[in-house]
Amino acid sequence: MTRLRYFIDIYRPNYWFKNIFMLVGSLSAFFVFNVNISPQKILDILIALVCTSFAASANYGINELLDSEYDKHHPIKKERAIPSGKISGKGVILGSILFALASLLISYFFLPIGCFFAIMSLMIMGLLYNIKPVRTKEVPYLDVITESINNPIRFAIGWYAINALFFPPASFLIAFWAFGAFLMACKRLAEYRFINDPAVAAKYRKSFSYYNEEKLIISIIGYISITSFALAIICIKYSVSLVLAAPVFAVSFVWYFRLTLQKDSPVKEPEKLVKQPSFYFFTALVTLAVVLGKYFHFNIESILW
Repeated sequence: MTRLRYFIDIYRPNYWFKNIFMLVGSLSAFFVFNVNISPQKILDILIALVCTSFAASANYGINELLDSEYDKHHPIKKERAIPSGKISGKGVILGSILFALASLLISYFFLPIGCFFAIMSLMIMGLLYNIKPVRTKEVPYLDVITESINNPIRFAIGWYAINALFFPPASFLIAFWAFGAFLMACKRLAEYRFINDPAVAAKYRKSFSYYNEEKLIISIIGYISITSFALAIICIKYSVSLVLAAPVFAVSFVWYFRLTLQKDSPVKEPEKLVKQPSFYFFTALVTLAVVLGKYFHFNIESILW
């Protein structure tokens, strides 16, 4: 593998698919709050998607560099370019700076100002998550809580890309944050089970000196409970017909948790998750359920009440 390929892998372009979650913000503004859409707004959404991916790559570069000493204790990550000594960190820092500047400059000059500040917030959260003395990724529970804030930030990027002129409702932001925390806690559990050695796990990730399977599972139950509560508020306040999607959400949550408990679970590595056919099935199922719930023509209110 060439040095160029090593550098490309550090910025994780194969993780960019995660930024498609910002489209939930755009679609929510359009479907739930009837914000008008136009060809220019569609172009803005695409530009915002590119800027969000650049911002994420800037954070990934910093993460790879600062985690390199810890990654040496991971059975797979120790083979990454920096911990294995294949490349140095100076070029990685420069690449992160270039990605960050490109993201901020493009978003400032071509996108609504709300998008610019949301993208800047995404970068700030990456710094808080990775850089000492804060480095929240080393603090139990705070690691999941702060990393998951990136989800409502992505929602806000998509929201403002469609030029919604008011702040996103708190129920949407809480639902998206709690769902992100559920996914992140599942990832932690999958990592912990994969390493299968508490002492080695603690050397790889400091929070694992506190975590165990029981604590992680309890936290997962808590995060998914908050997600369900926030989704219920959204249904009651904005579109009660969306309650039809509730069984699909529940089945999807159970599927994901079951996937987490598999040996060598793909949940611990997002690039493996997208290779799962069931991932696309459940994504399509949830999308279909939400669309049908939104446009279901029966009088759901009269049925329920």
